[in-house]
Amino acid sequence: MNIKYYPVLKTSISELRALKKIKSDDFNHVIPIFELTKSRKSKNNQGCDVYKKVDELIDIMNSKPFILDLTGEESLTNEQIESFFDDSNSFYNWTEFVRRIVEEKSANVIPTILAYEDSEKSTLQQQAERLNKYCNTLCIRLSVDLVCDEITQILIELASELDDVIVVIDLGLIRQDEYKLKLNDAKDLLEDILANDDSLVIICVASSFPSSVVQEVPKKEKMSSEIHMYSRDVYEELKKIDSELIYGDYACIHPFRGESRPMVWIPRVDFPYKNKLAFERCSRDDGGYQECARKMRLSKEYENNYIDCWGVNEINSSAVGIVNGKSPSYWISVRSNIHMSRMIKLLIDDNSNLQESVSNF
Repeated sequence: MNIKYYPVLKTSISELRALKKIKSDDFNHVIPIFELTKSRKSKNNQGCDVYKKVDELIDIMNSKPFILDLTGEESLTNEQIESFFDDSNSFYNWTEFVRRIVEEKSANVIPTILAYEDSEKSTLQQQAERLNKYCNTLCIRLSVDLVCDEITQILIELASELDDVIVVIDLGLIRQDEYKLKLNDAKDLLEDILANDDSLVIICVASSFPSSVVQEVPKKEKMSSEIHMYSRDVYEELKKIDSELIYGDYACIHPFRGESRPMVWIPRVDFPYKNKLAFERCSRDDGGYQECARKMRLSKEYENNYIDCWGVNEINSSAVGIVNGKSPSYWISVRSNIHMSRMIKLLIDDNSNLQESVSNF
């Protein structure tokens, strides 16, 4: 089966850990869309060299393909990454970086074509030509926020001119109050792409994981509740327009990291299932992560939507007192791993059901 799931992941410790812990059989169905971030600062790495981060990616992916984009978040970037955004000589720094990681590190990379809202088509064509010297497949990422902008039409035209390209429709963050608006913009964008070239490989990605889970529920539910997730809803609606549309999301993580700041946090364990996310919070004085995990494991949502993966195993072990991580970062990995494992299973099941329906017909 050639089922593929495209999670958008920043190259942070928590997100890469979640990916690494996916079962090997499931991993064959994953093509990550990495947003390259700076590496961790250390005594021997004062500049947070991005080539060290690339080494991490290749160690995880081996010879498997991955899409590579760049983070635009100031807190996660450095001078190297900023230099890749320089559009001088048709984004020469970016194309040279891709050349190096392909030739020197054997990265099986699908690079994203970089563009600004005022980029000229000739600039993007030259960038694509250079990237095609080292990579057979390229990626064009289109934001629904720019659906009416001229650059979107230029990129759609460019996609139809390339021999092998993946087009990503990016809805970014979806909140309940803007769901219909974002969906309609995505429909317009998808229809524009199909009208230009209906043979393109198209992926839609979105996230509805909030910056603060607590703010999404009533005060009386701030310690134990659930929230709705919209990524699958969007995908199902867009598939009515394009039955070949491929699913992706932000791996149950908020799309924007923001500046890190000192804060008092309460331990929380999340359990994503179907189109929802259940959570349990508990102060450290009252049991912390162990108590969160214990309560989660006793819930009907957990029992009825159980899945065998690393993240669930971490909840199970924590519930009996073996807590392997006591930081929010670690539990981001747990949540994301459960979500990605479930999405892979859902996509495989959906495909099996489709094949069975065709066979019966």
